[in-house]
Formats: sequence, structure tokens, C-alpha cells
Amino acid sequence: MNKTPRSFVYDGEPTRLDKAVVDQYGAQLSVSRSQIERWIEEGGVSVNGRVVTRSSHKLAAGDEVVVSSVSEAKSELSPYEVPLDILYEDNDLIVVNKPYGLSMHPGAGNREKTLANAIVAHVGRSQSRVGESDRPGIVHRLDKDTTGVVVVAKSTSVHAALAKQFAERSVDRSYQTLVFTTPRAKRAVQISDAGEVIGAIGRHPTKRTMMAVIPGGKAAVTLWRVIERFEYGTLLECRLKTGRTHQIRVHMNSIGCPVIGDTVYGDFSGLPLRLRDAAHRFGRQALHAYRLGFSHPITGDRLFFDAALPGDFKELLRVFSSSNRR
Repeated sequence: MNKTPRSFVYDGEPTRLDKAVVDQYGAQLSVSRSQIERWIEEGGVSVNGRVVTRSSHKLAAGDEVVVSSVSEAKSELSPYEVPLDILYEDNDLIVVNKPYGLSMHPGAGNREKTLANAIVAHVGRSQSRVGESDRPGIVHRLDKDTTGVVVVAKSTSVHAALAKQFAERSVDRSYQTLVFTTPRAKRAVQISDAGEVIGAIGRHPTKRTMMAVIPGGKAAVTLWRVIERFEYGTLLECRLKTGRTHQIRVHMNSIGCPVIGDTVYGDFSGLPLRLRDAAHRFGRQALHAYRLGFSHPITGDRLFFDAALPGDFKELLRVFSSSNRR
């Protein structure tokens, strides 16, 4: 960001601080909302002369906002040499089929073996350090153990343009997931071939590392469609109309169909032992981001990328299929 502090006087209806700063400077500085949220958390934004570190702080008309210089790179990312399954690459972006077990960006206990580090190794430091310093070019995220398609930008301007598409919900995101069902239950996914889950998502009121459907959470909508039914599970396609943390996992659990293998949210005591053992061997939630569609920020072309289910996911489906009643 420019070293010179920038300031403006807000003159609109009451709104969040991060939104106001994005509206004022996001396009001008080619930065994403998530990066501005980071600046606020780091103490780089003040309101009426007082530093504010909450992105949700409400601005009122007449408030003076000053955005000071903030270090763009608190830590240097080291390259991580690991093979990447690259679905597409050009001068502006890379589309990767992320494997399970690979975190998107550095965090506590893992500063080096992440997708961000792998992108540094693949593209080179000068091109990869865009967007947030710890998340070079990564516009959206998948959980560590969720597999599938992610897009990575090679420049700050492309990063900002892609982030804008995600914020405006013009990106197509589809997942395949195996959810828990039982033979005699009458859950929504067993009585219909398609439907939607509408439920605001926020932090669990007592378990702060978890998310939950709660009053006052952020609006969230998941569309689902049955692909294949098994006696003790159903393979679904889920399309996100919003992008909340753990959205599919939380929404599916909220309608009594937790994602198989998701021990954070699901109760699988009703699974036969053989299937419980198979889920345990699988070792993660059965969730795969199989399709991503977006408009190329430079050419304007609409692009779609698919990634087939990984081999161990297919084996899990085979085991569930073999348990069907004859």
C-alpha cells in the first residue's frame, strides 16, 4: 500500500468499516476486502482519531477514516517444492486441483508446507506475492482436508478482480459430498431429489472453533441435488450461493445429513461398523470442490474447470455402494 496515509469523511448510511474502506479504496489500490480486513486488525485504520481493529465497526455519517501505511509483508514465504495438479495456467492466473492435507496458507504450526508456499516455488517470489502477504494470489479457500479446484492470481490487479467476483457471488462453485442417511429416516435428501438449505451461519455460541446455524449469523444458501443414493448415505452435488466458513458441512448437519467423515459436526453412531471403519480409514470429510467457474479478469471469457473425485473418495463410494440391500 502507498506509504502516505489516506483519509476520507464517510457521508453515507451506517455501514461496516471494512465495507466503507473497500468502497473508497479497493479498486484504486487493487486490494481485496480480506486484505483490508487484515489491515484493520493490524491497527492500520483509525476512526475520528482512534485506532479501530474491528472490521464490523459501524461508521456513521461524518466519521473521519484514516488508513495508515501497513506492512505488506510481515513474513517472507519460503518456497515449498511439491508437485501441483495444475488444471490451467496463463500469464494472469493458475487453477489448481488441491489435494487433501494441504493447507491454503501459513498458520500456527505450519509456516512452510502450504499451497501459498507451493505457489511461491512454482511461479517465483516476484510474481506470487500479491494480495495478502501470507496468501499470495489465493482469493478463496478450501479446508485443509477438502480437495478440489482453486484459482490463484499472478498479479495484484487480477487478485482484486477475482475477489470482486467472489464478493458479488458471480462465481460458480459446485461440490460433491457424501452425506449420512439411514434407511428408515425421512430426511429432506431422502424424500426429494433436489432442494436448498437456507440458514444464517455464525460462530457457535459456546464452541468458538465451530460454526453453526444461528440467529443473527451471515445469510447462507446451499443448493443440493441427489447424484446417487446408498442405504446409509447419499452422494450430493452442492452449489454455493454464498460462501461462508464450513457452509456445506454446517448446512448438511443442520438438516440431519452430516458429511461423512466430518467428526467436528457429525454424529455417525448410526452407521454400521463396516462403514464407520471405512470412513475412519478415509480420514477426512467426504467433500470435494469439483467445479469452479468465473470470468477471466483480463479476457472476460467465462471459464469452467472440473476436477474428478480423488481415488480414495471413489473407494469410499464403492464401500457404501456395496452395503446396499440386495
